Amino acid sequence: MTIQCVYCLRNNQLREEQILMRGENLYVCAPRGQLIEGYLAIAPYHCIGSFSQTPESYLDELARMRTAVTSFYETVYGAHQATFYEQGRAGRGALIDKAAGFPLHAHLCCLPRPVDLHSALSREFEPKSVQGPHDLPAVAGNEPYAYIEVLNQRIVYLARSEEQRVELESKRLKHTIAELMGLPERANWRAYPGDHELEQLIECWRNAWPR
Repeated sequence: MTIQCVYCLRNNQLREEQILMRGENLYVCAPRGQLIEGYLAIAPYHCIGSFSQTPESYLDELARMRTAVTSFYETVYGAHQATFYEQGRAGRGALIDKAAGFPLHAHLCCLPRPVDLHSALSREFEPKSVQGPHDLPAVAGNEPYAYIEVLNQRIVYLARSEEQRVELESKRLKHTIAELMGLPERANWRAYPGDHELEQLIECWRNAWPR
């Protein structure tokens, strides 16, 4: 059985009210599985495996949407430090998650709280400092990666070996984040869909950015 991609809007896996902002190539959405209220994702309309594979125009739009999310976090949650991350699991051409079977679709995850993923990843993977997502095509190339932006650091983590490449293609950063926040029970969206937080988030966005 083929699992439909959640982030390809033609599949109608996201409700209309979950789509909070639309651009030319990308959109901002409020997914289920809220780790904490305010979890957002920025994604292309169509399946592209990772932001390292997108045209420069997508990355320009990504920067603008990231700025909008930052402004929302500061205005609504008083959050002056946020976490942005992408699991570039499709960096070397993988199309689906081997364990669960869902398609890999680029999306920048956003949280209104600093989570020190650098401390968790720097011990294992090779860190490369970057200015932002615009550097992903050059720095990550055709490799799987994790892009982390938090605590005034923007770093791409790359594999040091073939074993680590395989690990990066299957790694679940959400589990790591849930542990770091002391909320391990929220790592799996099926076990903790966070629907109450989701509805609160949608309402907050509507109030902050009236259509």
